[in-house]
Amino acid sequence: RDYRRAGLELPPDQRKEVEQLRKELSKLGTDFDTNIVNSTAPVMFAKADLEGLPESFLASPGIRTGDDVYTVMANVTWQFNTVQENAKSEATRKQLYIIRDSLGKNKNVPVLNEMLALRNKIALRLGYKSWDDYQTEIKMAKTGMNAEKYINDLVAGSQPKFDSELAELQKLKAADTNDPNARIMVWDWRYYSNQRNKQKYDVDKEALRAFFPFQKVLDGMFSIYQNIFGLKFQKIAAPYKWIDDLQLYLVTDSGTGEPLGMFYLDMFPREGKFNHFAEFEIVGGKLLPDGKYQRPTVALLCNFPPPNGDTPSLMTHQDVETLFHEFGHCLHTIVTRAKYGRFAGTHVPGDFVEAPSQMLQNWVWDKKVLDTFAADYKDPSKKIPAEIVKKMNDAKLANAGVFYRRQFAFASLDLALHDPHPEDMPYDCVAISNPILEKVFLPIDPSTTFVSYFGHLNGYDAGYYGYAWADAIAADMATVFEKAKDGYLDKQAGAKLRREIYEVGDSREVNVSIEKFLGRKQSVQPFLKKIGIGPQETKKAPAGPSHESR
Repeated sequence: RDYRRAGLELPPDQRKEVEQLRKELSKLGTDFDTNIVNSTAPVMFAKADLEGLPESFLASPGIRTGDDVYTVMANVTWQFNTVQENAKSEATRKQLYIIRDSLGKNKNVPVLNEMLALRNKIALRLGYKSWDDYQTEIKMAKTGMNAEKYINDLVAGSQPKFDSELAELQKLKAADTNDPNARIMVWDWRYYSNQRNKQKYDVDKEALRAFFPFQKVLDGMFSIYQNIFGLKFQKIAAPYKWIDDLQLYLVTDSGTGEPLGMFYLDMFPREGKFNHFAEFEIVGGKLLPDGKYQRPTVALLCNFPPPNGDTPSLMTHQDVETLFHEFGHCLHTIVTRAKYGRFAGTHVPGDFVEAPSQMLQNWVWDKKVLDTFAADYKDPSKKIPAEIVKKMNDAKLANAGVFYRRQFAFASLDLALHDPHPEDMPYDCVAISNPILEKVFLPIDPSTTFVSYFGHLNGYDAGYYGYAWADAIAADMATVFEKAKDGYLDKQAGAKLRREIYEVGDSREVNVSIEKFLGRKQSVQPFLKKIGIGPQETKKAPAGPSHESR
């Protein structure tokens, strides 16, 4: 199959053409990524423009740049999110949103249009109807149509929940603006969701930061994962450092002492660095010709708020969730025992690869787990009260409609960009994507070009739907821990996850691995419950990932 997909069955002249198209696509992909990394956007505000922002943010390194001048980097995710969630001024939120969602506009819009055309040509030359079909053939969805149907069904099933949440947010904005017809725009949802969380659920995201000092969170996560997966992490000297605060750890089996791999940690933002959060494989696992096993090495790149003087890096709860998720990818890669690198670690179908890590996000919503590491950095005897943890979970469910509709919008526009397309017709990526953002999610500013800064379009192209696909599997897999004796800290469930999911990778059909871990057939019901789709909406919701749809 891989030979056919590479074009090796084509006549020599056509094979050579496909090879050339791939080279051009690879170069453009590098250009696309480079343009994103190089898109810096300092936006200057007066203090009055930032009313509602915590003083800790205004005092962060690099924010105050003059007398009553505060510079926010629109391209730095933690700064952007903090302003979007807390700034009372709609003008401030809108200005920052427009700048962020226009990053890379002049360079990446034409680059992306060329990339889409090249992908389409490659797919057609190889005998596929579209890049969607080419990309999904080797995934669980199997076809672009199956992927689109899955997302469209989720959009329909989530509509009542989404409408209900929007109505609540609109009431808040109407009261704020004295305009009964006020609409929630894309630059409003974070702010009014945050206000509702504070008012209705008494959840203050900024206040919760005090319970999540970075190093304590990291050490706590390490302790949990070492315990449930039977591992030991040992900090060692890095033979080479690309930054001064780079950390390197050796991972061994806690029972046998067998070395399993290594991981680097590069945790804080800096100029020219990758702007998001991701795990990168440096050395993959595989069996060597001499019978020895090449153990993996990975790097985890994040962009958490940096320390400020005597104040440690204080993470949001979402940051903590991200750390637990991304480090799950590290474990998936490191503990592999697959014979061939092609099937080792995270080299699994793209619509499954996120499932184990998405499952691990559940850990940070559990009071028992949080108590193992979350404590006020000024007074470690103070834990997050049980009633606050409950309210955090209530607020999460209350915001699930808006959160997931945004994800579904990204998945929909990604698939639409890679739908069947006449070869001689030029692409207009903005004309395709912007209407979908508005239809599935919220009204946008028409001048913005979200896709020019959407890094997933190079690497997750025709694959973003996989987050929602994998989320259904993740919610199902989480039930194994939820039913276990020690819940999310259960060692037997952890050992089973390591054995049946992490170690085997794609060396056997992932459906088999999932169902061996579950001990039963898969079900979509845990996911529907998670996103608040009740019995009345279930008929509109997807049946979920199944053998037939794959």
